[in-house]
Amino acid sequence: MNEYAPEYSKKERVMILLKHSVWAIPLFLWAQFWFLPWIKAFADQSHCYDYGVMTGTEALFYGLFVGMPLSLVLLVLLIEGPRTIKIIRLGQNPLPGEKVLKPTKYQYGTRAKLKPYGLMIILVLLVALSVRGIFWANDIIAMAEQADLPECEPTILLER
Repeated sequence: MNEYAPEYSKKERVMILLKHSVWAIPLFLWAQFWFLPWIKAFADQSHCYDYGVMTGTEALFYGLFVGMPLSLVLLVLLIEGPRTIKIIRLGQNPLPGEKVLKPTKYQYGTRAKLKPYGLMIILVLLVALSVRGIFWANDIIAMAEQADLPECEPTILLER
């Protein structure tokens, strides 16, 4: 058996780059020109919003300290989870028939499982960070409620 995994050809590499550019560039532009300005404006007036079960400030800080780490965990699990489980089961990295971008020797046994186990440890730590984030968010929300906040615009008050 060949000790190196098969590599992508130049044409395949260009196609991978183009395929990922199709979603990554619009996502970047959306985040840069719509989402980030919107979240900044929302953060400035978050105390003015009330959604029934939580205020805008609570939604902002729970989303930041709890939602973002959990979203990252879910995204990584969706993308890398099945591959990671296969590597742990087979004890081989890269997987049989999997192409790579640079010359990569096959690894077997415990050595092949180190990176997948490391990824799982990082994901568990992110979940723990998310749990800790609940307490950080509570502390910051309590401080924000005591702070002298700017007046709400009349149109925002109508939404309450």
